Amino acid sequence: MKFRAPPSGSLVPNSEFDPLPYYYRPVVGHVYRHRLRMGLGLVPNAGRRVLEIGVGSGILVPSLTAGFPEYLGTDLLLAPGLETLVSPGCHARFQVADLLDPNAVPAGAFDVVVCLSVLEHIADPEAAAHSLAHALAPGGTLVTGYPMVNRFMATCFRTLGFGRIEDHHITTPALITKALGRRMQPVARVSLPAFAPQSLSLYECTSWTNK
Repeated sequence: MKFRAPPSGSLVPNSEFDPLPYYYRPVVGHVYRHRLRMGLGLVPNAGRRVLEIGVGSGILVPSLTAGFPEYLGTDLLLAPGLETLVSPGCHARFQVADLLDPNAVPAGAFDVVVCLSVLEHIADPEAAAHSLAHALAPGGTLVTGYPMVNRFMATCFRTLGFGRIEDHHITTPALITKALGRRMQPVARVSLPAFAPQSLSLYECTSWTNK
């Protein structure tokens, strides 16, 4: 799936911690946008209903709503103006929802679930993995993305002006993939840098399907 970048200035952050400004910076913006392209590259070109967990500012809304006729975007806080980002022909809804609430979204209702840069913020990856698997329709695909969580990455974020990232990124890729693997079957993985093992990746995207 192609990434359709909204024009600079067209999005509104959903909180003070939204990384939106970084997507449009001259150098680091390339890295941030590449992470989105990595994730979208794992989204299958099939299915009718897509669920996005962690819609944030809506930076993926134009891309996902162009590829599916039905879209549901959820987050703990919804940014204003998300409806204006929806591609023509898509029936889209936005809903305040907590991933850890098992009743937040319909069970087995989505052909594709996209959850980028969310799971590292959740202290209970087992509960998060359960909810993600719960939302997938039989044969559906989950696409996730998450950064490395260690002292080196904390230093990188401080260099970019984001201090105390360790207060926000609290769950490691190893714990995330272990939790997902208990409930789903891995399909594909891409990393930054390319082909780097998990221990050396700055960011990785993985796709999963029902066991």
